Amino acid sequence: MNVYKVSELIRTVNLELFKYNDISVEGEVTNFTRSSAGHCYFSLKDARAQIRVVFFAMSARFLKFRIENGLQLIVRGRLTIYEAKGEFQLNAVSAEPAGLGALQLAFEQLKKQLEAEGLFDPARKKPIPLLPQSIAIVTSPTGAAIRDVLNVIARRYDGMHVQIYPVRVQGATAAREIATAIRNLSRWQLHDVILVCRGGGSLEDLWAFNEEPVARAIAESTIPIISGVGHETDFTICDFVADLRAPTPSAAAEIVIRAKSEIRSQVDHAVARLRHIVESRVRNYRHELRHLTSSDRLGLLPRRIASVRDRLERRRVALFRLLDARAKLLRRRLAACETPLAKYPSRIERERDRLRATVATLNAVSPLSVLSRGYAIAFSRVKNRRKPILDSTAVGLGDSIEVQLKRGALACTVDARTLGIESILPEVGDIKS
Repeated sequence: MNVYKVSELIRTVNLELFKYNDISVEGEVTNFTRSSAGHCYFSLKDARAQIRVVFFAMSARFLKFRIENGLQLIVRGRLTIYEAKGEFQLNAVSAEPAGLGALQLAFEQLKKQLEAEGLFDPARKKPIPLLPQSIAIVTSPTGAAIRDVLNVIARRYDGMHVQIYPVRVQGATAAREIATAIRNLSRWQLHDVILVCRGGGSLEDLWAFNEEPVARAIAESTIPIISGVGHETDFTICDFVADLRAPTPSAAAEIVIRAKSEIRSQVDHAVARLRHIVESRVRNYRHELRHLTSSDRLGLLPRRIASVRDRLERRRVALFRLLDARAKLLRRRLAACETPLAKYPSRIERERDRLRATVATLNAVSPLSVLSRGYAIAFSRVKNRRKPILDSTAVGLGDSIEVQLKRGALACTVDARTLGIESILPEVGDIKS
């Protein structure tokens, strides 16, 4: 019996599976995950079985739609056994929806996503100017669409300022060029409206106008955008996001530019309507005026005016008299106040003399006057309060005292004291003699 190592067995089985190198499997997607590197892992199942599928990022990046759980897919690839885990799996190289084209599915998925974000909401759409002064057209400069648009504009309003922003409208780089053109025009702010145009074609031909970058550039534009892509039956994501959808490029030109004759006709109609309204009101006012002039009550108006004028004059005179009387009363009161004030100067002088005498008396008995003659006052400190020292026995040797002079004070310490009788007692030497 031949005994295989695990790796040898898996390698042998993988060689046997090489005949399933290019097969297609249909089933429902389940357990879908995507790694940070962009690899997709999921299972395909039917009512009785399931198989693991790995879709590496190098191949998955070409998908036009998003793989989701519940999606019925036809996956093309080869059967292998993943050696590290011994798992039987299908290495996918391409996939497409079963029963529905990949582009159509991608269209529906993006439409659903942007609608949920509110990009199709009519409330966010900008109004198209009635008569723009400058128009930008984002389209191919060599296509039939630009010729149709320019012909319509020239026929309806000759001399309109038009700028063509040339882009590819089909191919791998078309969506990026269209989105860049819209963002640049929005940033420059040189135009009143932008036309995004392309002639008809298949879903694949119009796919650049179904790309998410184009849709978001249109939604972010500060300038109103009219979408004129394809034929009347063609609908693109660009049509849903744009501020206005035109069925064809020519229709877009007719919408953005109203014919001079239409504008002139509308202005003439507005002028005629305004004239009719003004004339009608003038007739009504004239009729009312005639009615008032023939009325008896109108004849009383001059007398009423004269009566009101007389009443106002009387009130003016009464007000003048009232103010004059008030002024005279105030003058009398002021004169009465001035008479007593005339007596005050002599009385003030007498009071000033009395104040001087009182000040002189106070100065004579003031301790400061005594101090100015060379005397001093001694104070002791008792609980942060100064107390005059009247007796030498009130302090002890070594106590701190304060001596107040006429100017300043001295902090002193008691070194000796007497009883106050030394000046009258004879000296010892005198007694002996």
